Amino acid sequence: MRVRFFVIKSKTELSSIYVRFWDSNRIDQKTKTGLTVKYSNWSESKKQVKNNILTPEKDLINDTIRKLENFLIEQYNTDYINQKTTNKNWLKEKIKTFFGKADKEELYKIYFTDWVQKYIDECPTRLYKGEPVKKRTIQHYTTTKYKLEGYEKHFNIKLRFQDINLDFYRNFVFYSQNIEKINNNTIGGYITNLKKWCKIIDIEGLPINPQYRHSEFSTISNVTKDVYLNENEINKVYQHDFSDSERLDNVRDNFVFGLRTGLRISDFLSLEKYNFIGDFIEITTKKTSHPVVIPLHNQIKSILAKRNGNLPHQISDAKFNEYIKEVCQIVGFNEMIEGAKMVNKKDEKDFFGDSKVKIKSKMRKVFGTFPKHELITSHTCRRSFASNLYGKLDNHTIMAITGHKTEAMFLKYIKITPREHAEKLKEHWQKIEIEKQAKKDEAL
Repeated sequence: MRVRFFVIKSKTELSSIYVRFWDSNRIDQKTKTGLTVKYSNWSESKKQVKNNILTPEKDLINDTIRKLENFLIEQYNTDYINQKTTNKNWLKEKIKTFFGKADKEELYKIYFTDWVQKYIDECPTRLYKGEPVKKRTIQHYTTTKYKLEGYEKHFNIKLRFQDINLDFYRNFVFYSQNIEKINNNTIGGYITNLKKWCKIIDIEGLPINPQYRHSEFSTISNVTKDVYLNENEINKVYQHDFSDSERLDNVRDNFVFGLRTGLRISDFLSLEKYNFIGDFIEITTKKTSHPVVIPLHNQIKSILAKRNGNLPHQISDAKFNEYIKEVCQIVGFNEMIEGAKMVNKKDEKDFFGDSKVKIKSKMRKVFGTFPKHELITSHTCRRSFASNLYGKLDNHTIMAITGHKTEAMFLKYIKITPREHAEKLKEHWQKIEIEKQAKKDEAL
């Protein structure tokens, strides 16, 4: 293939710089680049602007011509490999893409956030591993897009595909941490989406910056100290008498359902009678569409019997997380422990960084030492279920119930302290010694 730049003398002072692109019999097209130069300042032999003081912008124009040449060759090879049809407007469209010019309905071919919006709009008809994209996933995509738009507004920039480089990555992390004051685990979720989108854009043959593949362009996280309830604490919750408050009695019963099933709140708060088959709960989880079967714990059986076979009343996630703290405070979980909780920072002056961006939600995770009941949320259910069974059943059996697909994901939910691990090892050694002594006694 060949790329040639040339000018045609015009009646005006400036002449347009044209480009011709051809490759055997497959393509032969020419069009204006949009660049102009005085005809006398063009070098026909070198196919570039002459090196003289009469054209001060010569270096910029010549550098742009070289980049355009490389861009056209790269795009042609990509389209040819992907068996895309090269139509009669191919060269014009690529020139428009290179210079960031496009019709309104084609802005997604140039600008990152426009492409993201198009991707989100198409999610209801897209498939992921053969399944429709989950509503919750689409919501997370939309939140990530909002953060991108906030970044653009803060830095007064419109992100093009070529801008998604390591400098963007560093600036985006800085913006998220210091302006919006978002914690690293949440930022890591946004970056996971960004990398996924970059990969898809790359496959589509659009000019995404390859630096998204760099090892530094990675998700970030921080070590969390999430709480869980041990067996004794769960039993205290179950046994406490809340008969004087229907509201707290109801949320406590829902809490026990979560603690004894290991289900996410979106699942245990939406259980119906048809999910109860014999001594088991059978449900397809909303987040992962993973079918799970869970044996009925005696405490769940007791709650159903108390309610004449009816389930606790369903409430919103927000109300559950509010009321369950009250339940745990009354039960007595008031010891001071390290952890993190969500706090509304709307009235805290100068908390957020100086920015033009209007931050919608001002709930932020705060790390510190708090009474334990203040740290209890719906996530405590799933973590408690997994942590209490860890070491008593093999991991794969627990994972089959929790729905975790990888052991790495499952182990993130295990919140047993180093002291508790040491106690388990101590019990193991004591058991061995008891067995040895029993064998000696039998021998005598």
